[in-house]
Amino acid sequence: MKKFLLIAAFVAFVSFGASAQQGEAAVGLNFNFSPCLESGVSLNHIGLAAKFQYNITDALRGEIQAGYDFKKTGVSVFTGAVNMHYLFSLGEKFKLYPIFGLGYGNVHEDWDEFGSVNTGKFLLNVGAGGEVRLAEHFAMSLELKYQYMKNFGRLPISLGFAYKF
Repeated sequence: MKKFLLIAAFVAFVSFGASAQQGEAAVGLNFNFSPCLESGVSLNHIGLAAKFQYNITDALRGEIQAGYDFKKTGVSVFTGAVNMHYLFSLGEKFKLYPIFGLGYGNVHEDWDEFGSVNTGKFLLNVGAGGEVRLAEHFAMSLELKYQYMKNFGRLPISLGFAYKF
């Protein structure tokens, strides 16, 4: 797991550092609803995620995201990921994009009879999103992705807001 995190950090550093003099950056917040897809598990989490985005080229955007899904039925989830978006422009203000990302997830289970358990897991994001530019510096996005973590696959649906600079 340590090797994976070091490789992900290196890829993010190279991707974001190589073209830092050009492109647009953004910071934002996503509001998430994340149903669990594992059989026999009925968990629907609500959470928040902070994000930093940088346009490496006009069409390729990198994103670093960290999120927390609030405790429900004794389970809470922390995620951190590096995502890539390939932007398809549909007019001046609207973009569609596929999402691919790698990261780390920590599932915290707090059970009265068994105590507390933290499980770190490899995370894979695959999905799609859309973004609309609301004003010169503000955008809103909607994303749907499959988030794979061993024995804890989820389908986060995110409504996001970003300040672009």
